[in-house]
Amino acid sequence: MPEMEAHPVLPKMIGETITIPSPNLPDSDLYPRRNWVVIEKLSEYPRPVTPKDFDDGMGPAYTAGKYLCRLADPRGHNKLSFMRIYKQIPLAGTELDNSSIRKAQASKPRDHVELHALKHFTKERCTATPKLPGYQIDKQDENDLVPGGYIIHLVWENARGYYPLDIEEFWSFPYSQRERIRKKFKMAYTEVLRLGYELSRTTASKIILNKTTDDVKVSGFRRADRIPPDTQWDDYNFVRFLLVLNSPARYKYLSIKAKDLKSEQNSRWKW
Repeated sequence: MPEMEAHPVLPKMIGETITIPSPNLPDSDLYPRRNWVVIEKLSEYPRPVTPKDFDDGMGPAYTAGKYLCRLADPRGHNKLSFMRIYKQIPLAGTELDNSSIRKAQASKPRDHVELHALKHFTKERCTATPKLPGYQIDKQDENDLVPGGYIIHLVWENARGYYPLDIEEFWSFPYSQRERIRKKFKMAYTEVLRLGYELSRTTASKIILNKTTDDVKVSGFRRADRIPPDTQWDDYNFVRFLLVLNSPARYKYLSIKAKDLKSEQNSRWKW
């Protein structure tokens, strides 16, 4: 069966203002009502589903868009955040059907783990992850892609002074700095594990680094898994995020500039 084509459907919305949350949110008292101005659309990942797969219980089709935004308040021009939009889209092959057919597909929201994770981290005052200033769960209007289908907005802070870790730059740092970053990462990720989540996509870019202090936060919970709370740290997490090298097959495409790699006795791991 040929692979389904996935086309972006979310508009750029540059300059548009989005108010989050709506007043009817059950916990709106925890999330002050704010206006967010869209600066740039960064990415979109549609997840198509066929009618058969939907009937078999796969859940509704959706798309996930990521935007850079700021507070609409004039004092918020330098307070940048990211916005995710999860939106139900028509099942594959029904995109151009009339609205009554698309409306019949309207479903309750998928269980998007990113929203639950960021809500939990924010409630628990987690210092290892970005905070969640606001979110809302709503329904699409009658003229939208799936009338009555779900649409979710969530906003998380762009930690000021933090940038995604460039793994090749990491492997150009001296050993002492690499160890310092590994130590900070272990502290941050241990906090995430303790709160019952782990990343399912483990790339170094999900580690956000303050290059001045080498402090670390963890991001990228669009692809994450729930795990038993208080899960213990395992050094193999260093390998998963390429902060330790354990096999040439995993790092053969990396440019390793550091000349001070260290290995423990009887171990292939390179630190």
